[in-house]
Amino acid sequence: MIKWIKSLIKVLFGKKEEPITSENEEKYLEDEEKMAQYLEDKIIEPEKIQCNTHSRFKKSCPICIKAAK
Repeated sequence: MIKWIKSLIKVLFGKKEEPITSENEEKYLEDEEKMAQYLEDKIIEPEKIQCNTHSRFKKSCPICIKAAK
């Protein structure tokens, strides 16, 4: 019963989306492009510290130890 009341309140007073118009679509696409550019600038990939024989670093492997230094 309580779930039904909550869902009814959400339906009646929920956030309403704006209808898609050409102006809104252009603004949305501009925001998406800016966000994509921002994320590209901020992504920094760490260097892999491993030799070519393992999928991750092993402390018992001398090649992995050399690669880490």
